[in-house]
Formats: sequence, C-alpha cells, structure tokens
Amino acid sequence: MVKLAATGDVLRTTSFLPAIHAQWPGARVTWLTRKSAAGLFDGNALVDEVLVTEDAITAARLATEEFDVVLCPDADPDAAVLAAMAKGKERRGYTRDEQGRIVPLGEGAQRWLQMGLSDDNKKANVETYQNLVSQVLGFAPDSVREPILEPSASDSAGAQAFVQGLGIDAGKPLIGINTGAGGRWLYKQWTKEHQQTFLQLCNAAGLAVLLLGGPEEVQRHQDLLAFAAGTPVFDGGNHNSYGRFAALVDQCSVVVTSDSLAVHVTAARKKPAVVLFGPTSSAEIELYGRGTKITPPGLDCLCCYLPKCDKVPHCQALIAPETVLAAVQQWLVAR
Repeated sequence: MVKLAATGDVLRTTSFLPAIHAQWPGARVTWLTRKSAAGLFDGNALVDEVLVTEDAITAARLATEEFDVVLCPDADPDAAVLAAMAKGKERRGYTRDEQGRIVPLGEGAQRWLQMGLSDDNKKANVETYQNLVSQVLGFAPDSVREPILEPSASDSAGAQAFVQGLGIDAGKPLIGINTGAGGRWLYKQWTKEHQQTFLQLCNAAGLAVLLLGGPEEVQRHQDLLAFAAGTPVFDGGNHNSYGRFAALVDQCSVVVTSDSLAVHVTAARKKPAVVLFGPTSSAEIELYGRGTKITPPGLDCLCCYLPKCDKVPHCQALIAPETVLAAVQQWLVAR
C-alpha cells in the first residue's frame, strides 16, 4: 500500500486493511508512507512492515522486491511515482507513465482523480472517502471498517492514570476538544473566542474539558487555560505520540474537533465526535454512526479547499458554541 500523507488521510486509509486481508487471506502487507506518519502503525497487527520515503533503502527495496499487488489510492504525484517504481504483478489505483503523467487504473480511480481536480465536483459529492476509495481499489464498501490505531498498554495505562489524577468528580463527563488543525489549514480550526465561550458553557453544564492538540497549538492551549483558570479545564499536552493521543481520546466521553487527524483517531477508538466543517467536505468524512457534523449556516462557499480566506467572519466563526454544546449533550444522553 502506498499512502504517504497527510497524516489524517493515512490513518483513515487504514480502514481498508480488513478488506485487504479478506480479499487476500494470509497476505503480508507492506505500507509505504512518510516518516511523520510511520508511528500510526505501531501495534497494528494488520501491517507487517512500514517503509518510509526518507529512508535511503526504500527505493532499492521497491526496485528489487516483487509484490503480488501494489495499491495506490492517492493521485498524489509522489505516491504515483513510488507506486510505479514498485514491482507488482497487479496494480490498483494510480501509477505514472513514462512521460510522468498520473495514470488512473479504472473508472473508480478516474472519478476520484477528477473530483480532486474540480471544486464543483467536491461540493457536489455526497459519498464518503471510504466509499469512493473502495471503488478506486476494487473493494466492496461494506468490507471497509473503522481506521486502526492501537495505543500500547503503557499508553493506555498512562492516560488513565493522568485523567484519574486530575481530580475530576466521579461520573462527570470529560469532553475532549481538539483545539487546532495543524499549521496548514488555519481556517479549519474553530476560533479561540468560540472555544473560550464553549469552555464557559461546559463549566456551567457540569462538564470537564480536556484540551487536545499538537505542537502548533501550544500557545492556544496556554491562552485557553489562562482564560478558564479555576474551572475543570485540563491540558492533554501538545507533544503526544499517536498512541498516547489515542489513549487520551479513550478517556473522553465525546470529542469536539475540526476536520483533522483527531476525527480519524476518534473514529478509530469508536468514540462519539462532534465535527466542525468549513473549507473541507463534510460528506467525505465517515463517522460510523457515532458523530454529528456541524456546518455554518447560510454560506455558499463551503468546501472551498482554500487555505486562506478573506471573508469576515469566516466559516468557522459562524459555528455557535451553543450549537456545539447541544450536539455534545445529545451524545452524552445517548451513552
């Protein structure tokens, strides 16, 4: 399997691993990705080996080792080049020809390629990534499961001990809020002002909150903790391994997040998610019946896939904290 990036996309593509093993029982699976995503496969029993593009030996392995099947679900030029380099008796998804052009292998791959080239196609789409990529790879959609991310026993024990040490009253729900969306998509993230209001609403509703995020959200966490001083708002840290992050999600009753890695971690851990959308497609995201999708009202520019926006207020600023809290409370009742 060749799936390089982004990290959230790599994780959601692990949902095809059960289909791979169902179609080829006893298969040995090698996954090629970037070094930044390699940790996602720690403890994954359905992947036998992970190769990373930054390792000098990877190109030699691709040139000399013969695979029975090469799967490349991504029309990314780098992924297609590597898929073309790999020796395979059968290919599915994408490759590149001698002129360097991306070649879709089948109708499903052609359709997914065209969707990536057209904002109008993205906006019109009503299918999940799992359904679309099932067609790219030739799998039945009903053979696809949740993404796979397994925290180690030590990660799970550490996260449990951490949360127990916070002194939260027994029975009080713990709401995880993923505060950012990485450095690339600033307009995916909910505004700090709305996050502050949400923390106030949670406190009034008797809910504790765990801040989740990555290195880009260090300052955001410091600001939110200062704002919420004296209330049950806690910092889950900004430098967790993928396993530790997943283990912290396990401790949450519901997770609030934008369209980011945290969505797919929450799906992998089978936890309810309240997901806030704006510049990316809400239709593509599979929540497996355990989540609520919230989009801002009254906008015709959603799913624009633009990293920058000059609209004031922008889409995420139009998602009201009260709406998010109501969705959270619905999932708490459903527990």
